[in-house]
Amino acid sequence: MSNFDLAFVLLAEAAPPNVEALSSAIRAIGFPDARVLPPRAEDDGSIEVQLGGDQRLLVMLMPAPHPDAAGMAGPLTPPAEELAAAPAHYLVTALGLEGQVADKDRALAALTAAVVRSSGVTAAMLGHGRLFYDAGIFVEVAEAAFEQSEAPVEVIVDVTAAREPDGRLSLLSHGLERYDRENFFVTVSAGGVDAVDFVLSLARWMIERPDVHLPTGDTVGRDAEEQIVVQRGPHPLDPARTVVRLDLPG
Repeated sequence: MSNFDLAFVLLAEAAPPNVEALSSAIRAIGFPDARVLPPRAEDDGSIEVQLGGDQRLLVMLMPAPHPDAAGMAGPLTPPAEELAAAPAHYLVTALGLEGQVADKDRALAALTAAVVRSSGVTAAMLGHGRLFYDAGIFVEVAEAAFEQSEAPVEVIVDVTAAREPDGRLSLLSHGLERYDRENFFVTVSAGGVDAVDFVLSLARWMIERPDVHLPTGDTVGRDAEEQIVVQRGPHPLDPARTVVRLDLPG
């Protein structure tokens, strides 16, 4: 099976990245041997960067809007209409990235951040994601995680929201299954503004502590006093899977 990982970058204009800025940004994040390869004979407008060993990065300009961008807005994205208005996008492909899922996610996020830094970008997302992220937020999260050898949780785990019949808000995480972890389904009152941060903190805990499990009936909380009972139920989008359900008070 081919070893490749994808990302998408929405552009303010249909223009290729600045090659010098791209190679400089990639070297700065920890690929000191990175070099841009000469264009291929069948030049398709893509830029290929040799990262070292068998690792490569391809950046291909797609001179058309991303077809699904308008429906991929979330709490940390530009408005949906701004995503939809992006006239072009890059398809970013990393080949041969080394390590486990967390290592590849961290490297891909950092490489995508380097692409963002070298271009006029509106938003970015990793290929497995469901939401685009504001370009500045994406770069900040990805670079900090790469520097600290941590998982860039805020851009590898998406959180979507829906209104429940009783008026409460439900938050569903996406992406934890890639780490062999259950996703979270959290309900909260409509004014529960800190609930997204809570879901992301739980996701980080699950990714960084693979030895930790949440048995049904145990409790978790946002502070030492809060005790939210751990429940389990069918995944709202795939009943064959199970989610960890937490009903926040209020």
